[in-house]
Amino acid sequence: MSEKTYIVEIADLTGHSVVEMTKTELIDQATESQGSWVFVDNRMVASDELANTDFDTAQHIRMVPALQAGNDSSDEPTYTVEIADPTGHSVVEMTKNEIVEKAKQQSGAWVFVDSCMVATDQLATTDLSTAQHIRMVPALLAGQ
Repeated sequence: MSEKTYIVEIADLTGHSVVEMTKTELIDQATESQGSWVFVDNRMVASDELANTDFDTAQHIRMVPALQAGNDSSDEPTYTVEIADPTGHSVVEMTKNEIVEKAKQQSGAWVFVDSCMVATDQLATTDLSTAQHIRMVPALLAGQ
């Protein structure tokens, strides 16, 4: 006799996929993808409790990746930066390295940290940890 299947929503990059899984497949999937959270009727169930969970009465089964603090590539802090553009300005979150790279890409861009202009070649060594206001504007060129 074949094992009963259940409808499971699995979170992915497109939102979620809906698949049919047996209890064994669900347990295997949760175990293999370490850090996955399984919710049965909106109650989180630990992976070691799945074998003892009654899925027959479940209305909704979801599997989602666990939330993890920080960023795998970098735990570098981000800063709110106002970048002047044709609409006035855009407000973006950037790391210090991204600010430096953006300033280099926009040759002649002026960067102001708390109303004090900082030269592009000095940005990498500037302490932004206490900055209240960071703005990037195109340089003013006379005669154009």
